[in-house]
Amino acid sequence: MPSPVRPSTGRVLLAGLFLMVFGYLWYGVLFQQLQLDSHGYTAADYAGNSPLWYAGGGLISLVIAIGLALMVRADGAVWALAGARSGVRASLCFGLPLVSYPFVYSPHHEFGLYVVGVAHIVIGWTTAGAILGGAAASGATSPSPAQA
Repeated sequence: MPSPVRPSTGRVLLAGLFLMVFGYLWYGVLFQQLQLDSHGYTAADYAGNSPLWYAGGGLISLVIAIGLALMVRADGAVWALAGARSGVRASLCFGLPLVSYPFVYSPHHEFGLYVVGVAHIVIGWTTAGAILGGAAASGATSPSPAQA
């Protein structure tokens, strides 16, 4: 097993920023109408939203990036592909169940929004894991098959 690599603060911040921007593009652009329709919101409902709520979203993204960095380190991931695998594991073990609660317990069981939420977590956390797992690539030699 490779020695633990600690993703740099810059990588953690980059992964957090990626998660925030990706979430905006995913829900605010690509699937905005599905999000609005599924929750019964209108664009006007968001018009008066305080920017502090968006700062809160950035904080949530940063906490997720820190958690993924801990998983990447625990997995000994020193390459982007290994970091991506850590992200997939995290998304399937933690993200998928968390997104599943509203689907299971809400009265409307919005399957379309559920699929969009699951895809958002798997794609986002996998990519963030790859960002974090690439932390040692600049100073590392080629990976052994067990590391790749």
